[in-house]
Amino acid sequence: MASEHLGLSPEAEQVLAQVPPRPERQGLTVEQNRQAMLASACDLGAGPPLWSVRDAEVSGRAGPIPVRVYLPAPEPSSVLVFVHGGGWALGDLETHDALCRSLADLSGCAVVAVNYRQPPENRFPAAVHDVVDTVRLLLDDEAGLGLDGLPVAVGGDSAGGNLSAVAAQKLRGHQRLVHQLLLVPVVDTHPERWPSYAEFATGLPLTRGDMDWYFEQYLSADVDLDDPELAPLRCADLTGLPPATVITAGSDVLRDEGEAYAMRLREAGVPVEVRRCEGVFHTFLLFGERLSDARETQSYAAGRLRAAFAEEG
Repeated sequence: MASEHLGLSPEAEQVLAQVPPRPERQGLTVEQNRQAMLASACDLGAGPPLWSVRDAEVSGRAGPIPVRVYLPAPEPSSVLVFVHGGGWALGDLETHDALCRSLADLSGCAVVAVNYRQPPENRFPAAVHDVVDTVRLLLDDEAGLGLDGLPVAVGGDSAGGNLSAVAAQKLRGHQRLVHQLLLVPVVDTHPERWPSYAEFATGLPLTRGDMDWYFEQYLSADVDLDDPELAPLRCADLTGLPPATVITAGSDVLRDEGEAYAMRLREAGVPVEVRRCEGVFHTFLLFGERLSDARETQSYAAGRLRAAFAEEG
């Protein structure tokens, strides 16, 4: 799958060489793609044990929203709302279970993972509503999860990073929303504008064709591609947003837009730290038990959360 021009480290190339090839997204049904992602995730390890992991629901505007609550200790002092990736249409609580466990274990904060409604059954903005509702319920002490009064961060990977950035924009100004953790995020809807899309269009776990397929599932024909609830980079005013951590992968179609969003946040006066992880591919953070760069970056992200919560405290 990998070759020298893709800029991967020897370790990353070795890891990808052990991953069975999959058909293009366009060649499978949505359900087949979901099952393929789940099967791949189950091969990547279980993550660390925690004090408590339980499934629950919160009450969103469209009905109950399934969540999974990870507690590293009986009485956590902070909470991260985590939003899984998978191109909006794929991924779920199981595909990102190990990553959520690691973030809870390394940061010491509770993690509430959101199982938002997915396209094509529920197209944009259903997922936005579910994520915003979950974060708002925690901020307003109405989630019923035993996490009242705690500082809150929102974060996620890929499409989950997109939804996290949107939630931070929608809920800006809330005193207890203290951080946004954007991991290899989608923040724009115009692939032709970003050189990284051309540079890494094929040959890696996330291709330009994959992103085209994801957008096809997520978007209706009449959607405004510059709607900030879809493309947070297109929001005209980024002032007043919570401090951010933006992590990009060096060999990823989404690299350039993620870094552009970090720069726009900085220009708007938002405290932001951006880290490009060279030599790795888009989904590298899910490989915590196989890839040293994934373990190190998970630790870095958890440290950023600890620092954000400590500053609030």
